[in-house]
Amino acid sequence: MMQLNQTTLRGILAAILSVDQKYIVPKQGNWWNPQKSGANIANWCAYKIKSNQPRCAPFYAELKTGVNETKNCVVSLKKAVIELQFVGPDSEQLAQSVAMWPLRSDVRAQFESVQGNILQEDLTAISSDFYQDGDNTVVAWNIPQLSVLWYDVLQTNQSALKTIDIGGQVNV
Repeated sequence: MMQLNQTTLRGILAAILSVDQKYIVPKQGNWWNPQKSGANIANWCAYKIKSNQPRCAPFYAELKTGVNETKNCVVSLKKAVIELQFVGPDSEQLAQSVAMWPLRSDVRAQFESVQGNILQEDLTAISSDFYQDGDNTVVAWNIPQLSVLWYDVLQTNQSALKTIDIGGQVNV
């Protein structure tokens, strides 16, 4: 089972946008800018997972791994808040298209790889200036709060603890 993290999100976004992963970059200052070094790319996307909030207490479950096989696991339902930034001549169109992602079967299939789905909360597209280290400033389009509800599944050999109540004492 895959977790929704910075690494897996990069692959998911590359598949959704149909581009090479090198044009999906973490939103941080020391990362490679796809518009530099003669990359010859028109549009690109920066991303950052801003938070991963557990939405319930973790619980034990059995994960079916085969016909007659199960494995114990610990499950936690989480809500990830993701920030996207599109840069390039088609950045506004790309940002506006995010509002349609909940209806796209290919997007749903990508987020199913992390047992997740996009929440129809706030898919607002907002413009901002993008400063390119001394090059011309361009307009970028941002989705500041793409929310994804997903299950974090950790396989473990430990099963749920069983307690025995004998005469008012709990013995484990």
